[in-house]
Amino acid sequence: MNKTILKLAIPNIISNITVPLLGAVDLAMMGHLNCLTSVAAIALGAMVFNFMYWAMGFLRMGTCGFTAQAYGAKDKQEEILILFRSLFIALCGATLLLILQKPIIDAVFLWVKPESALAQATASYFYIRIWGAPAAIAAFAFSGWYIGMQNTQTPMWIAIAINIFNVIFNYLFVFVWHFTSDGVAIGTVLAQYAGLGLNIWVLHWKYKTLLPLFNIHLWLKKSAMKRFLNINRDIFFRTLLIIAVFSSFTAESTKQGPVILVLNTLLYQFFIFYSYAMDGFAHAAEALNGRFTGSGEGIQKIRSVKSIFQWGIVLSFAFVLAYLFGFNTILSLFTTDSQIISLAQPYLFWILGITILGFPAFLWDGVYAGSLATKPMLYIMLISTIAFFALYYSLLPYWGNHALWFALISFLLLRGLTMSIFAKRYIFIK
Repeated sequence: MNKTILKLAIPNIISNITVPLLGAVDLAMMGHLNCLTSVAAIALGAMVFNFMYWAMGFLRMGTCGFTAQAYGAKDKQEEILILFRSLFIALCGATLLLILQKPIIDAVFLWVKPESALAQATASYFYIRIWGAPAAIAAFAFSGWYIGMQNTQTPMWIAIAINIFNVIFNYLFVFVWHFTSDGVAIGTVLAQYAGLGLNIWVLHWKYKTLLPLFNIHLWLKKSAMKRFLNINRDIFFRTLLIIAVFSSFTAESTKQGPVILVLNTLLYQFFIFYSYAMDGFAHAAEALNGRFTGSGEGIQKIRSVKSIFQWGIVLSFAFVLAYLFGFNTILSLFTTDSQIISLAQPYLFWILGITILGFPAFLWDGVYAGSLATKPMLYIMLISTIAFFALYYSLLPYWGNHALWFALISFLLLRGLTMSIFAKRYIFIK
């Protein structure tokens, strides 16, 4: 079981790490041209796309759970039907973003209020890169499907390939053909469609025996499509609640001044590293739990959950040691500002608290999603989100910025504890 978990988790972790690289490569390319307006435009544009695609990320989780259960039940026809249902939702979501592209960027400018030159460069970048939405969102569908099929290596290699294509195309458009941020946007769109082409090629090469099983009448079957949409709806709203918490974390940091904003942004990187690793095991939990739910192997299901949590404890302990003894070393990779490093020292307590107490929330997410227990996931997330805001605003006058970190830990801890309590009812059903 441990070998199977690692085989699923490690490629997932690598895939997770590649997610922010598209925006990072874009920024690095423009940074070498010393064009501040273009760099700022890409930074603002990348933020917009990160939020949009984060919101659409529900598709990977929902697709994975359905696919893993069909895989466990050895229902080959249902496996391919799920992929095409997911791709249909991806196309609908991308079409909606394309239709609403002007209201979206107008809303961003209303919120951020950039100066004229930056607004013009950002809008130009946005209006080009938005045409990559069909390929970018379809990638969530393909990734979730591959993971549900117990294949995490394919989405890993495709994610790496997309980033390689992105570097090549961006280099050509920026340094050879002398485009600025518009060229970076074009390069990113081309890289995303290259990834879509790879996904389609792998589907025809590795899963060609499944394609003839597609039946349009079964695909459009009302009961199946309704269940698929309902599950993904729950995950979508759950994702919006997560976005509300983490965007508020940044917004509240901003309200406390530039020093606290920089401090919290740097400290937040410790959480990001940790979450990448835990999410890798959460995806493995979703794939295995869905598989054993579909096959009706209750004992294997319990065994997989126990093993996943054992790995969670080990990984959490490893991060505790790394952060405890390497806190200042890791901080120095991001800043040499002695004031920030000094201010960060008391916050090591909160970083270690998140590392120790936060992992059950990540792992239970995978287990619940694999069981398609999305309704309790949504309700638990709603309760935890309310608790986050209630704790923060009630403690802010007394604890200041520390109230924000306490609220974040409480948000994670409450999710983990509540899902643990309800696991017997929704996961380990006899």
